[in-house]
Amino acid sequence: MAIVKRNLITTGLSGKLGKNLVFRQRKGKTILSVAAHYSGKRTVAQEQQKNRFKKASLYANTQKHDSELMEEYNRVAKEKGIYSGYNLAVSDYFHPPTIEKIDTSNYHGEIGDIIEIIAFDDFKVKRVELEIYSSDGSLFEKGHANEYAQNGKWHYAASVANSEYKGNKIVVKAFDYPGNERVKEVILD
Repeated sequence: MAIVKRNLITTGLSGKLGKNLVFRQRKGKTILSVAAHYSGKRTVAQEQQKNRFKKASLYANTQKHDSELMEEYNRVAKEKGIYSGYNLAVSDYFHPPTIEKIDTSNYHGEIGDIIEIIAFDDFKVKRVELEIYSSDGSLFEKGHANEYAQNGKWHYAASVANSEYKGNKIVVKAFDYPGNERVKEVILD
């Protein structure tokens, strides 16, 4: 790939030249690269990846209509040294959030007890949901955690008294803006 600087002939040029060269414009720069060539038929895996990339591109293009969200993508992209907010949105589509930790040390089955979740994403986590299941597998409590710091920390305050919480299962689900989901479970002891 070549980047053209201050060339009167190629400045502002975009499109394909012959069969091998492609000119593009990015942030006021003219970029010259070799045209992609496809030989033969794509494999099933290649077709699936092509379709995933189409969906990721559609997602990123759709975000351009949400000026606040796209502004946020641009800000985070700049902080991370990523080329553009559009590129970050495409990347965000491919990567689900990560649940790093579920801290149940302050949960003792009382109303208001706090369960802390640390969840990250390459852009940001949109929401975190928490479910508590009794030892027999029935849903005991469900709700949304609240983000209390910009550093990926979320708090869930218990809303139901649970005197028999030992052996219960906590299921945490973290979602990002494209709708990717990550699930993590812990058993209370």
